[in-house]
Amino acid sequence: TQKQTSLRRAELALLQAQINPHFLYNTMDTIIWLIEADRSQAAVEMVSNLSDFFRHSLSRGEDVITLGEEERHVRSYLQIQQARYKDILDYTICIDSGLQGTKLPKLTLQPLVENALYHGIKLKRGKGCIYVTSRGEGADVLIQITDDGAGMAAERLAELKWALETGERVGFGLVTVHERLRLLFGPPYGLTLSSRQGVGTTVTVRIPRGGKEEAET
Repeated sequence: TQKQTSLRRAELALLQAQINPHFLYNTMDTIIWLIEADRSQAAVEMVSNLSDFFRHSLSRGEDVITLGEEERHVRSYLQIQQARYKDILDYTICIDSGLQGTKLPKLTLQPLVENALYHGIKLKRGKGCIYVTSRGEGADVLIQITDDGAGMAAERLAELKWALETGERVGFGLVTVHERLRLLFGPPYGLTLSSRQGVGTTVTVRIPRGGKEEAET
């Protein structure tokens, strides 16, 4: 319906607005530091990653993109962040080549990866890792963002799961991502969470293998 379309666009605009100015400031600060340290090639690579990050954010004005395009957006984000947090951050991205044409709303995975960094990896001692993986499951595709960071207490996990069910505005962008997936694809698609304090967190994204066209038939 028109109402759903308008809501989806509003949610997308809200999520795009969450591209944090602190992220841009800190990235530019790192680029300046690299130049001053005569690490010009590293500075060029970081500028290139930043350019790719914002180009994929725009995605030629399209609301729905391929998983392969979303993967490139996440990769550019993590390359930037690893340059800043090289002492604490590793990451692995493994998206099945046969699933890269699957359609999903742009800016679905990057907010989840950002959560994994700021609410998982940065809150633990020592180095941590973010894993982005995918697999097919029948007519669906599952994408998992897993970190071995701080994890969360059972009470916090329950609060976030409740927010996904009710739309309550807690959970650092999780609810917005979930609502957009539900609006586009309908139940049972969206996010599910699992976490253990001191062990880490996994967010699972479920989307239909056929993408938007299949979901709307």
